Amino acid sequence: MFRVRRIFIWAIPLLMTGCMAGGDGEAVLTPEERQKITEIVLSVAEEPEETVKPAHDELWTILKKHGPPSDKLLGRLKPRFLTIGEGHHLFWLDAREALKSRRMVKSPDRARWEEGLAKEGWLSPQQQARFDDLMKQVMAEEPIASNHGVEVSLSSTMVDEIVNSWDERELERSVAYLLTPPN
Repeated sequence: MFRVRRIFIWAIPLLMTGCMAGGDGEAVLTPEERQKITEIVLSVAEEPEETVKPAHDELWTILKKHGPPSDKLLGRLKPRFLTIGEGHHLFWLDAREALKSRRMVKSPDRARWEEGLAKEGWLSPQQQARFDDLMKQVMAEEPIASNHGVEVSLSSTMVDEIVNSWDERELERSVAYLLTPPN
């Protein structure tokens, strides 16, 4: 009984680390690395044409710190990255509603998205607070920083364009490129 309990207790941390657990000897990404990867994937979801190449380089710098990632690990990362990228769309759906209602909005879908990623170490409390701050800025139609470092004021028409231009296939292509090992 002691031996079984000891093995079970040892297995709990591996189960809790989610898709980055190294049951096959692979290193586990730190929460800071996961959170940085979340930022990388969200930037690609926002502007794939302009960010995917630098994001690819930055991602692989992180992944290579732990040795060359296996195909198995890359396969486990793909659905996680797609989930992370979907957060971009969820945020802007909520922003559209916030602009209409002039109140803070966090849909149940986005709340589950944040909670799930936070629980797995992919989203920090500071990142969650930044989403809330960004929502307040959008709702007040205050300027927000873009990926280009230029501040942009978003009207409800612009937010509608962001929501309507969402392309899940583009996200899938971008994630596939991100996970392609560099030459």
